[in-house]
Amino acid sequence: MVISKRPRLSKPVLVVSVSTSLPQYRALYSQARELAGYLIRLLKFEQFATLYSSALPPAVLIREDGTSRLVSDHFYHYRGERDIILFAGDGSPADEQYEFADEVLNFASRMGVKEIYSIGARWTEPLNPPLEMPKVLGFATDAAGVAELKANGVEIVRDEPAPFFANLIVGLAGLARMRGYKISVNHGEPVPHPKSTAQLIGVLSKMLGLEIEKGELENLARQVPSITQQAVPETEGKAEGEDIYH
Repeated sequence: MVISKRPRLSKPVLVVSVSTSLPQYRALYSQARELAGYLIRLLKFEQFATLYSSALPPAVLIREDGTSRLVSDHFYHYRGERDIILFAGDGSPADEQYEFADEVLNFASRMGVKEIYSIGARWTEPLNPPLEMPKVLGFATDAAGVAELKANGVEIVRDEPAPFFANLIVGLAGLARMRGYKISVNHGEPVPHPKSTAQLIGVLSKMLGLEIEKGELENLARQVPSITQQAVPETEGKAEGEDIYH
């Protein structure tokens, strides 16, 4: 962990918004990465710490000028009535997921975080029709958290496994004496997932009491149907629910 500054925080919450680091899945499961990028641009989050870890892919990323940097994730800060710490970056861990989640939660706990919101696509789900508005789905660490999700229009996920880091960190939040929420959508909308991102932001803004403009996403969503309709004939003859991206 490299900490560049320590912001003064008021009632902070943690938003975990990293997508898979495996490139073959990014077209399906990059909603969290896109949401984080949108928030950073719109709300001017300020980066204050960087997490390097052997849990992330063992690689460097080469910039356009030929220089390299390590794969990493970052902590960003937005000051409001409730300060928001955003965890975002190159991707979620491929290995050592318990240890990676513990590192994130321990750092957040030292800053006074009591609630975390983990964003991402649901991994065990039917395909969402490409032109349909995605539903927001979720679960929480406890019954009070489930009730809060319901009150904000989230459909509760029940009786199924929830694999990988974005879900694991919600389960581990309880051990860290935090309340954890998972806010997700089914995959199926083509990249860059503007409707999915807008739906997720709508719930997140209500739960955080924060006004987040969605005009850019809504404009982009209106352009998606024509792109998607061109690809629809390619799905003919496939079994219902089969992934159109493979």
